[in-house]
Amino acid sequence: MEVKSVRPTAHLRLASEQRVDEVRRMLGRAYEQIDNTAALIAGGQKEFAEVPADRPVQGLIVTMEPFHIVNAPMQRPQLPATTVPITVCSISELENMVTITDAPVGRLLLERAADPQRSTYALREALSGHTHARNAVLDAGWDSYPWRDAAPGQVASEPAGTAK
Repeated sequence: MEVKSVRPTAHLRLASEQRVDEVRRMLGRAYEQIDNTAALIAGGQKEFAEVPADRPVQGLIVTMEPFHIVNAPMQRPQLPATTVPITVCSISELENMVTITDAPVGRLLLERAADPQRSTYALREALSGHTHARNAVLDAGWDSYPWRDAAPGQVASEPAGTAK
């Protein structure tokens, strides 16, 4: 997985002539990094010794916002060639994916990658129709805030019983 804190620019949203250069600039290195890491794992690089080399590899590039049609067949040739399948998804799609409870996420990703048509869709298509749990990481984060235990109308920094 490679995470990029990028958002589609006006050139991408408007499909201008500069869109190809923009998507390469923003995501091109991520494709190369995933492919390089997959090669190091497959080659038995000692830093990756604990990562099983006999498993299928599916790369994910996670962005702040959706990059619409970036997985489409017309867009993929504009990006670096890779030896492993790679999907670009938004952080919201990743957050949705990690809460699936009725199927192994790895299986869903591999089935999607193996389907010539579905692999060109946004990742959210492969996630719909599944059972989801609450996101334990997000719940723990929210539970850590001091206002969680504040009484209605009380500011979290006020001692109990002093609400206005």
